[in-house]
Amino acid sequence: HTDAAPLQTVTQQGAGLINVYNALFATTSLSVGQLVLNDTAHFQSIQTFTVKNTGKTIKKYTLKHVPAGTAVTVTPGTIFAAKGPVPLTKAAASVTLSTTSFTLLPGLSLPIVAKFTLPKGDASTFPVYSGFIEVSSGPTDNLHVTYLGLGASLKDKQVLDNTDKWVGVRFPLVFNSTLQVQVNPTNYTFKGKDVPIVLYRLVFGTPQFRLDLVDSNIQLAGTLNPRGLLSHPSYTFPRPNKGGSFSKVKIVGPLVEFDYIPRHGNTPDNGFSYIPLSTTFANGTSIPNGSYRVLVRALRVTGDATKEEDYDSWLSPIIGFQA
Repeated sequence: HTDAAPLQTVTQQGAGLINVYNALFATTSLSVGQLVLNDTAHFQSIQTFTVKNTGKTIKKYTLKHVPAGTAVTVTPGTIFAAKGPVPLTKAAASVTLSTTSFTLLPGLSLPIVAKFTLPKGDASTFPVYSGFIEVSSGPTDNLHVTYLGLGASLKDKQVLDNTDKWVGVRFPLVFNSTLQVQVNPTNYTFKGKDVPIVLYRLVFGTPQFRLDLVDSNIQLAGTLNPRGLLSHPSYTFPRPNKGGSFSKVKIVGPLVEFDYIPRHGNTPDNGFSYIPLSTTFANGTSIPNGSYRVLVRALRVTGDATKEEDYDSWLSPIIGFQA
C-alpha cells in the first residue's frame, strides 16, 4: 500500500496484521469478525454486529469505514480471469453506520447496524469490493470488522470458454486422432485411435459439468454460439436461452459428470481438458451404433440444477458410432 494506491483487497490480505499483545489484553470484543455481503443477486445490504466493553472502566468508542481496493477479477471486454497481480480500483462500497460514536459502561454492549451501498463499476468485470469497519477506543484498543462482496451476480458469469484464444479454434470442439477439428457429420469405428475426442475449457468454476449423448435430431439450442472456425469475431458471447426444465431435455444416456471443478489455468499443462469418447455410457452399458450428438453442459455458480437456462451448453456436430 502507498499513499496513492488503495489498500490491498481483502481477498489477498485477509483481515490484515494482528498485534498479538493488544489482542491478548484487549478489553473490547466484537460479535463477528467478518461480514459477507454476497453477490448482487443475493445482496445482504443490512448487516449487524455488537461491540462489548469487557473492561473495568467506561470506554468511549469511535467507528470508521476504511475501504480497500476493489479487485477487477475478469479482464474488461473478455470472459477471462484477470492475470495476477489482480488490478485494483478505488470504486469502493459506501457504508452508513447507525452510530459512529458512543460510550459503554463496563460489561455493556451495543448493537451496530451497517447499511452498505454497492460501488459503481462494470459488473462484467466481476469486481470484488471489500474493506473494514474500525472500532477504536484508544491507541491500544483498536479492532475491526472485515467485509467482502461481489459487485455482480455469480450466475451471470460464463463458465464454458467459447473463444479461439487458446488453441486457435473455438471451444468446445470435437477432434479426431489426427487432430482435425470435426465440423461435418463424421463416423467413427472406435478401433485404435479412430475415436472422437471432446475438448473443452472452463473460464470459471462450475458446480456440475456433464457430457450427455443425445439424438442427432434433437431440437435444442445450446447457449453458446454455433461452432465456427476462423471466419468469426475473436469473441462470441452466449445467447439467451428461453430455458425449461433440465429433466425435460431428452438424453440417450450420460457419458461423464464432474461436480465442483475449478476453472482451467493459463499454463500448457492446465489450459484445457479433453475426453475421448468410448462405446459405453457412464454406467458401463453399451452405446448402440447410430448417429448422435454430444451435449456439453456446465452449471453456472448459484444456478438451479433443475433449470436448463442456468447452464452453459453446447451441441457437437453429428457423431456416428460404427463400432
